[in-house]
Amino acid sequence: MSDALRSMRSAGQLVLLFLGLALVVLAQEEDYEKAFESVDPDEILNNDRILDSYVRCFLGTGSCNEHAATIKKTIPEVMSTVCGKCSDKQKAVFKHSLEVFIPKRPEDWKKMLKAYDPNGEYEPKIMEFLKTWTPPS
Repeated sequence: MSDALRSMRSAGQLVLLFLGLALVVLAQEEDYEKAFESVDPDEILNNDRILDSYVRCFLGTGSCNEHAATIKKTIPEVMSTVCGKCSDKQKAVFKHSLEVFIPKRPEDWKKMLKAYDPNGEYEPKIMEFLKTWTPPS
């Protein structure tokens, strides 16, 4: 194979790699939008039957509807980064959801932490976020 062909092949592989990375980023953004912006969180948080099904999905003890599955997919990154890749609107939904969920379902919150934060690394940062983050004016 000539050097020119190898160079074109390498360039083509590089382009495919960048396209693949761009698609991953776009998919993540779409997941965040679906998770945080497509449904009113209070419709879930204020309905015990629906909330139970979401919690079972998140903990892997029940089936997931499409929205719950999307949220479940984002939980590890959202918790580890404390919603670091979220828009301000998404951070507001995250904060509101936890401010309602934690006092309403403390035992389920502990189960979530055991599943998604087994070493206790994220909880202090999440609690600090809940105390200090305010939406920009």
